[in-house]
Amino acid sequence: MKRKLLLLAFIPAFLFSQSTLSSAKQSLSSSSSSSSSSSNDDSDDDDSGNDFNFFSAFFEDIFLDIMYRTTLGIAIGDAEPTEITPYPYFYENVGEYTRNFSPENKRMNLKLGTNYLINRVRSLEFNAVFKPLPITGIEISHINFSESTLQTSEALNITSINFNYYRVREQNVSIWWGVGATYVGDGVNTWGGSYNIGVDIYPVKPISLHLGWKQSFINENTVNVFKSQVKYHIKKTALYTGYHNYKLGSETVSGLVLGLEYTF
Repeated sequence: MKRKLLLLAFIPAFLFSQSTLSSAKQSLSSSSSSSSSSSNDDSDDDDSGNDFNFFSAFFEDIFLDIMYRTTLGIAIGDAEPTEITPYPYFYENVGEYTRNFSPENKRMNLKLGTNYLINRVRSLEFNAVFKPLPITGIEISHINFSESTLQTSEALNITSINFNYYRVREQNVSIWWGVGATYVGDGVNTWGGSYNIGVDIYPVKPISLHLGWKQSFINENTVNVFKSQVKYHIKKTALYTGYHNYKLGSETVSGLVLGLEYTF
């Protein structure tokens, strides 16, 4: 009886001996892809993993289809003249781009933002998008994941830079895609190639919608990021909430986010 009680006392320590981020770093450090995946959302683990597999397959297909259709099979495509508004909804029901040329418009802009993921595995992201021209952009993102267990605390930092091409630039919608590189630190310490695709929709003042997908190739595994956001614009400031889903090698982390963005 005493041995059974002793065994039961060690079961919790065994179950939590390896954290989500520890498993993620191990899978991303491996030279071969893990055959199994686990979910670490606060809801049912298997369901979350299956959900992300759906997102992954769906958005890979969407990326390839939109990239082809928006460029008509050409890598660059035509670049029609547009200008950037001072900020979204500066003009009534006009988002970020306009063909109504005015001295108040811009040829370049900078957006800085941050968001926090509400989950057992927390994340704090800082991002910046600089557009030296209306058709091009440099997007930089740094995400810090952190987790505390009964035994230890873990962290995982991921930094990426992408060069984006804004193929569709209408007053109510913009669509872009890009390529770049991602660095995973904290023991993984590896660079990998990446691609992304995004859509911004401005249906009615002061609301906008954002969808984004990014996939990075680390060793023989991937870091996948899916974002869906609803933004509320107050002049140059945007407050937003939404759902982010991260696949960190063999592990999946997802949940509600709260964010802030400012346009310069």
